[in-house]
Amino acid sequence: IISAFTLILGLAMAENSISTGYQYVNNTSGEASYYGAEGCLEEAVIRIENDSSFTSETISFDWGTCQIVVTGTNPKTVDVTITQGVYSETYQATVDITVNGHATNASLSSWEEI
Repeated sequence: IISAFTLILGLAMAENSISTGYQYVNNTSGEASYYGAEGCLEEAVIRIENDSSFTSETISFDWGTCQIVVTGTNPKTVDVTITQGVYSETYQATVDITVNGHATNASLSSWEEI
């Protein structure tokens, strides 16, 4: 009886440890993809300011890829998809464009995970 109880206790502790490990990996991947997506959004905004006809780009990193797709005229919709192995998340931004002479400025109206 004691050895059965010890075995059950050990299995329960192992299961808890594995679950905690998966939560850590998921949280870490989620944070990395969010910050990666923010960086790709900044790249998209810079490219839109330099060329208002910019529509798409795929950027590769050591940890994965970032796909940027821009649609619309004003405001522009920017979809950013981050892929790390089998983990993928998509974010969407709305960017307002203001042209003042030869200068094009973009301002972020919204940013959310979709």
